[in-house]
Amino acid sequence: MGKTQPDGRHLRRRTTATLMGLFLAAPMVLAAPNTASAAEKVILVLDSSGSMAGRIGGKPKMDIARGAVSDLLSTLDKRTNLGLMAYGHRRKDDCSDIEMLVNVAKPNRRHFMSAVNALRPVGKTPLGQSVLQAAKKLNFTEEKATVILVSDGKENCGIDPCELGRQLNEQGIDFKAHVIGFNLRRGEDAGLRCLANNTGGIYVEANDSTELAKALQVTVKQVAAAPPPKPVAPKPAPPKQDAGFKIRALVKDGGPEWTGHLGITLFGPPQGLDGKRKKLVSAWRKKSGHVIKNIKDGTYLMQIVLPDHRHILKSREVTIKQDAAHTETVVLDIGQVRFDYALSEGGKPFAWQAGWDVLEPKVNFQGKRKKIVNFWRKKSGATFWLPAGKWLINGVIADARYMRASKTIEVTAGGAERHAFNFNGGLVRFDAKLSEESSAFKGGLGWQILGKPKGLDGKRPKIASFWRKKSGSIFVLPAGEWQLFGELADHRHVRLTSNISVAPGSEEL
Repeated sequence: MGKTQPDGRHLRRRTTATLMGLFLAAPMVLAAPNTASAAEKVILVLDSSGSMAGRIGGKPKMDIARGAVSDLLSTLDKRTNLGLMAYGHRRKDDCSDIEMLVNVAKPNRRHFMSAVNALRPVGKTPLGQSVLQAAKKLNFTEEKATVILVSDGKENCGIDPCELGRQLNEQGIDFKAHVIGFNLRRGEDAGLRCLANNTGGIYVEANDSTELAKALQVTVKQVAAAPPPKPVAPKPAPPKQDAGFKIRALVKDGGPEWTGHLGITLFGPPQGLDGKRKKLVSAWRKKSGHVIKNIKDGTYLMQIVLPDHRHILKSREVTIKQDAAHTETVVLDIGQVRFDYALSEGGKPFAWQAGWDVLEPKVNFQGKRKKIVNFWRKKSGATFWLPAGKWLINGVIADARYMRASKTIEVTAGGAERHAFNFNGGLVRFDAKLSEESSAFKGGLGWQILGKPKGLDGKRPKIASFWRKKSGSIFVLPAGEWQLFGELADHRHVRLTSNISVAPGSEEL
């Protein structure tokens, strides 16, 4: 067995010390030859779980680990700051038994070995959480960090070493975990190997004290080795645009770019007494960035329309040179709106379809408002694109056009706003029988909803009327007090009159 180098080669390394979970986690930034460098930081995480009480050749694995650490201290590069972390040395069956014993600094050999010699292997193997804590101690998300783990067993506290390695590699600036598997049983090395591989570190196997001592030296040399500087790739030159007329469309000034379809038309100069223009080029359902080629020199009227929102149209004159590359940017100046509607303020969405007129808020000399667009038979929650500005929105329930709602809204370029409308009504159901004892009348019925008397003659205004409806039909009516007038459609001399009350949001079914 051996170690895997970063280039994928497997080197044979034999060592005889039992460091079940030894982590060197530190950004070891050693200078290149003849170059000053900052001291390297290393955390040594030492496994002191219960399995470290086992023996190799009659000698406890914990004692073998102590000897390997002692050898490491005697040969440690002076530029390396070393810290010590251990796990499993205080309590049985406790996955949180992890302790930072010696802070990262230039090691005091006596103090360091005193901490190592005090370890007693009794607990579990939370190697994943130990690696993570060591990485955090070294500020791995902001600084280069390297971890060396020596372990004589697999993780048994619920952390997947493979996934941990992937996350540390993804979140770290330059994080590596070098792992030493010490005297492992067959099949227990997979997670440790994966942890090393996923962080770009090396895995070394050690089965005795000699191999463990050598493995520590190898991993420390990996930490100290200054990697060659990464080549800086030159910035790619901007792509050269071929001759042609490119049209870009932006939702608002400064972006984002419109991702929907465009309709593009170029018209020639005005002709004749009526000043009509001839359509010269047309491109339909194209994306922003579309290029039109082979256009003769000249000044054209460019018209841009959104095929799926044809009320949004922009026009302006453009000058084109046939053999030049030119980009014309069109700012659509639009925003998105959503219309929600209910039968009461804050009520649940009404299921019936509605129609919406978008009008200019100001009236002209004739007292009328210009209609920008109409949306018909749309559900509550439908979204639309509108030009930026203030607009009067008139809503009507498609199958009950006497039900109306209105408000003025402001659309912001690039914005997305929700607008709630209250139609202020309720649902009613009209059942008709010829007598209290009879069943529902099966013929056609006519219904009129009348308001309060008005004027000197006391006539009631008609609010709504329904003709040839069946008994049990459901209608939506404005909230309020109304007079109900009903008759048999084929026997209009048979009539009834009743007063009804409709509350906002009610469902009198």
